[in-house]
Amino acid sequence: MKKIILLSTLFILLYPVSVIAEEGYMCNSYYKDVQRKAKIIDSYGFNLSSMAKRKLFKDLKLDTEQCISLCEGEKFKYCNNVAKWVSE
Repeated sequence: MKKIILLSTLFILLYPVSVIAEEGYMCNSYYKDVQRKAKIIDSYGFNLSSMAKRKLFKDLKLDTEQCISLCEGEKFKYCNNVAKWVSE
């Protein structure tokens, strides 16, 4: 009986930690995608085809929205700055 109570208590205490870790992982994924796509657009500049520009900006907008929604701190600031740049 003590083992069941102990295991139940550990599960309840550790559950919020796993949710926080999952949210951090989701943030990191979108943050990295935003960084990668912004770098591609910045490095190719005017040499991108219209199709590439359209697709990269469309994907960048979606990833940036998710990054803003899921991230905090410096990652949020970066994604917010990219959002300002994309919406100009």
